[in-house]
Amino acid sequence: MRKARFLVPLTLIVAAPLVLGACGSSDDGGSDDEDQITEVITTSVTSTDPADCTKLETQQFLEQSNFSTGEEAVKDCEADATDTTNDPDSVEVSDIEVDGDTATANVTVSGGPLDGSTLSVELVKSGDQWQLDKLTDIPTLNAEGFKQAFVEQLPNESSIPPQIADCITSRVNQATEEQLKQVLLSGTEDDLVGLFGDCIPTGG
Repeated sequence: MRKARFLVPLTLIVAAPLVLGACGSSDDGGSDDEDQITEVITTSVTSTDPADCTKLETQQFLEQSNFSTGEEAVKDCEADATDTTNDPDSVEVSDIEVDGDTATANVTVSGGPLDGSTLSVELVKSGDQWQLDKLTDIPTLNAEGFKQAFVEQLPNESSIPPQIADCITSRVNQATEEQLKQVLLSGTEDDLVGLFGDCIPTGG
């Protein structure tokens, strides 16, 4: 069965706040881990450098946030890095907990498709560089903002026939908050496409 690859770019509107092509690690040797983690997350939303995709994100995070695997996940991130259309205005980092070379933090988003949402992330430290490793939970999801942004993106996808776009719109609007969270946390294309039920033709 041929995968509906044309749908994957739509996911970037919700992954954007955490597809963190960040600005790099702090050069201030006096910064403690919490300061570096906060700096990585808060400054990353403004970076447009494709090289930062692999600098501040592990392969696991790239695959989860881009709904793709291997080198394709890297290329997807690099291609999206310069598009700031759906970036949040700012993020607030809180509840940082560091345990050796691993850490967790909460990220509350202001502006963009996930305005008002809070996401929990895990980070790992490679040498002196903290990297985002996994989106682990979404304590608060702006489900209506998610749905609106997703649906508004559909007309920009010229490869999606109007009847399929209408079907997807209906399915997304009917989705529960828990279903949306599951899609975002899984990072798998099968779960994403599964959200749309029978909207996508399976032949070909």
